[in-house]
Amino acid sequence: MRAERIYRALGLGLLLALGAAGQARAADPRDTALEGWLAELERALPRDAQSFSPEANEQLAKAASAIEQWAALAGWVENANSTQTLVAVRRLLSAKSRVDRLLDATLEGRRQFAALDRNSLERDALRAYLTTTNQLIDLSGRLRYLQVDLLNSALPQLSRQPGDFARLLDLLIAQRSTVGAYLLSQQLLQPAALPQAQPPEQSRERRTLRQRITANRPIIGQPNPAVSDRLLELARVAPDAALLPQLVDALDDGRLSPDMTIAVAETIRRVGLPQEPRPGTTDESELPPITPRELYDYVSRVPESRLSGPWRGRRRELLAWLGKFVREGVTEGRYSLGSFEVQPGDWLLMRNPSPYNLFTDLSPGLFTHVGVVALERGSDGVQRMVLVDLPERGSSIPATNVETYLMRTLHYCFLRHPDPQVAAAMGRAAAEAIGNESQFDLNFRTDRVTALAADSLKGQKVHTYCAGLLLLCALKSSAPRDDFFPIAEFPAGGRTTANLAQLGLSIGDNFISPTGAMFSQKLQLVGRREPMYDPRREVEEAIFDHFAQLLAVQTLAPSTNLFQALRLKMAEAAKENALLAQALAKAAQVNAETDLVSAAKAAAVVETLDEIAYSCSGDCLDARDSLRAGPLEAMASAGYEAEDIAAARAYRQRHAELYQKISGRTITPRRLRISLVDYYIALGKKELERRFFRQGEADGASAGDASGEQPTQP
Repeated sequence: MRAERIYRALGLGLLLALGAAGQARAADPRDTALEGWLAELERALPRDAQSFSPEANEQLAKAASAIEQWAALAGWVENANSTQTLVAVRRLLSAKSRVDRLLDATLEGRRQFAALDRNSLERDALRAYLTTTNQLIDLSGRLRYLQVDLLNSALPQLSRQPGDFARLLDLLIAQRSTVGAYLLSQQLLQPAALPQAQPPEQSRERRTLRQRITANRPIIGQPNPAVSDRLLELARVAPDAALLPQLVDALDDGRLSPDMTIAVAETIRRVGLPQEPRPGTTDESELPPITPRELYDYVSRVPESRLSGPWRGRRRELLAWLGKFVREGVTEGRYSLGSFEVQPGDWLLMRNPSPYNLFTDLSPGLFTHVGVVALERGSDGVQRMVLVDLPERGSSIPATNVETYLMRTLHYCFLRHPDPQVAAAMGRAAAEAIGNESQFDLNFRTDRVTALAADSLKGQKVHTYCAGLLLLCALKSSAPRDDFFPIAEFPAGGRTTANLAQLGLSIGDNFISPTGAMFSQKLQLVGRREPMYDPRREVEEAIFDHFAQLLAVQTLAPSTNLFQALRLKMAEAAKENALLAQALAKAAQVNAETDLVSAAKAAAVVETLDEIAYSCSGDCLDARDSLRAGPLEAMASAGYEAEDIAAARAYRQRHAELYQKISGRTITPRRLRISLVDYYIALGKKELERRFFRQGEADGASAGDASGEQPTQP
């Protein structure tokens, strides 16, 4: 039996033993095991700051791995009836809710560390806490990913019977499932025809083979008002920006009833209506799915005479609100991002795969970049809630509509100072800095911003790095620095500092990182994005972390391509040629006063590292899609292009054993994903070592999984 093969492949002989014993009426062992490991996770989770330790993290890692494994089995619904499928959905929703509650409690416990004694034990506990938090974030994201797979499998079956579909909706609404809201929002016009949906995690420009043929799939069927109303209720109780494209598609289609058109428009407002783009915005990636002006047009085209009962009044109220939003923008000092609101002075902490996560002694870092929320009145007279940050590229401080900025990351949170006057002062400082000349500090110093604390920031050059902008805004308030950054940070040990010095980089005194703000006893966590898992992200993060680990124990000896070598020579020549320096700075999109030699050296490393990580992560996803795309001879008729078919053939040759297993259905999709992720992580590590490090110069130190093992065929 296929189920038996899968159980044996997962090492889950318990299920077979129970089946052989004839215990068909006993409690489902999947429930028993999943519940047991969730309880073990709770027991292993420290309750106070001093209890965080590597030993506790080992127990947590064991429990987290078992929970994901059993959750995958609990979500296996092949050959299940509708009742069993609904039970499986309930299992996974409940498990993730439980893990999320533990994550919330752990995040709240971050405040305890500022009160500890400043000794080595405190640093060990801090690092263990960061590892614990990362483990819970990762587990929550993986459980969400499993929900996507489960619901994609369950929807075709449960949609056949209205009663089953209604029970599924009730369950998703009760659990406020954002995954359910995302997947089912696509069915506003077709509740009886449920195509396979894409995981919400896939948000980058690189499109997989499957995405290229499903991007323009036609909508079929007719909207069912009763079901659509329940779908909108789900969207309202589980708001997420990922819902907006589907809601806008429903408006565009033109088949919604007048009442339902108003209901969809109200739901868009509840989910978080994007602001009007800032004047001069031309980048299509920064244009929202819908603007206030466009939504106003949709609503105004619905004749009031065609609306029933209370919908007439709701249309009038919506038009009044939209009209003011179009003319004036944000007028109430807060802006809704669905499940929470942001205000001027809030701090955004965001996390993307990056080698910087391990560059300080507070590692692994939770966040890699930051920004401050501010109110900005544009040249069109409209006031917007924007995010102000200091990126590595550019020579002036940009501002971006806050909801647009959030599309750049899968993981973020917002912090707020409880004193309204302090928060307002930081918001004003961020607004004053918009458009100012900036220079990214390759030495990561904070002392330069203290000189700007006393005067207005208007017209002032800001020379610091991303977290330094947080400190600058904090210094413009009346609150002490310890309100924001109570714990000192230092460079990572080993050879990290010496290797960075080769590139002209250093970690300055009084250094602060984006993660450091999390330990503030004052700052309140007012909103965060639900953690998401992406196989590409796992590959990239493992490769970046490997680079940082080797940086501590080996000698950096980067190899450069012809372009990078030429750029470095020109940067060296520019020391004696002001015109050349200006031209190079403009071409590199950095401030003209930047140390161009250091910038060229750092850029060569970052470019190569990014090339390795992103190439491996993209190949991992394309390989998975190629192995699951079906017979090659059927791909052309399914819409694949010749280059896609050729790529699929190449991936199947590279992963011949895996392809045989997935074709014979002797391996689960999860095990396929794990095997491919492991393969491309190993491939990326080996290439990284070849491009950056001399082998055998580790001074007897160990970098953990930094041995550069050859990738083996999974």
